[in-house]
Amino acid sequence: MRTGKEMRVIEIIGPAGAGKTTLYKALEKFPGQIRLSNFPNVRKIADAPFFIFYGLILAVKIIFLPRQGSRELTRREFAWMTIMMGWPDLLKHELAKGNQIIVLDQGPVYLMAEMRDFGPEYLKGKAAKRIWQDLYSRWASILDMIVWLDAENSDLLKRIRTRDQEHVVKNSSESTMVDFLERYRKDYQFTVSSLCQEKPELRVLKFDTGKQRTHDIVDSMLSEINLSS
Repeated sequence: MRTGKEMRVIEIIGPAGAGKTTLYKALEKFPGQIRLSNFPNVRKIADAPFFIFYGLILAVKIIFLPRQGSRELTRREFAWMTIMMGWPDLLKHELAKGNQIIVLDQGPVYLMAEMRDFGPEYLKGKAAKRIWQDLYSRWASILDMIVWLDAENSDLLKRIRTRDQEHVVKNSSESTMVDFLERYRKDYQFTVSSLCQEKPELRVLKFDTGKQRTHDIVDSMLSEINLSS
């Protein structure tokens, strides 16, 4: 088993209602051992140099890609692609400063899945393959473990409909909601598989939150990285 010192960057993924936020909050109880992190914020002035530097790098990579009538990146999508490009470098600097485990919410798997599914068509063609390969390589160099949460569709649909938080499919039909969940599962599987091809030793832990309690999932995570609750 790899030691906690070696396994330093972890991402939590899963479809809507899987319990990502609940698990993320449960990990707040270990501030000395685990640091919760989110991506750079395009609205923060302090993060402006990051978006300027890596945004220029991204622009050079995509400017000559054939559009073939495809729409351009929205501002939000361009920011997300920039984050995917440069965030690994920031994490490497953060790791050099301390020994905490870094847990990512809405990390690279989430962002890549969003972009591959909902992004412009020209980023899904063969011409863009080199860009995606570069992103997989960048993240494989820094990401050590993926915690993949899921549950039966009936459980997820009930959670989405009954929680206070709004969601794009909260008031949709059951079939629409199931299609939405399956679409994300497919995108996650593709992205995780691509990362594992770059890094075969990437650890992927899967949990059914309909059958396993958050406390037990936390214990399993801590055991995997050689930390104790």
